[in-house]
Amino acid sequence: MGSLVMIGALATTPLLVASAQAHMRGMYATKAEAEKRAAELKCKGTFAMGTMWMPCANERGLHDALQKAQ
Repeated sequence: MGSLVMIGALATTPLLVASAQAHMRGMYATKAEAEKRAAELKCKGTFAMGTMWMPCANERGLHDALQKAQ
């Protein structure tokens, strides 16, 4: 039971919330869609996350680009 409370507390930390929001804003069904978004964010490349595609070369690059775009 104690670990469930801990997980709940972690899910509300700003870093994890920001990470989840970035994923919601950055996942695309096709590589072409992710490439288009990468160009809009001024980052290069794409990467696969399961069956979805994300813009930028990696997750760190995506998070940085999304922050700059705000």
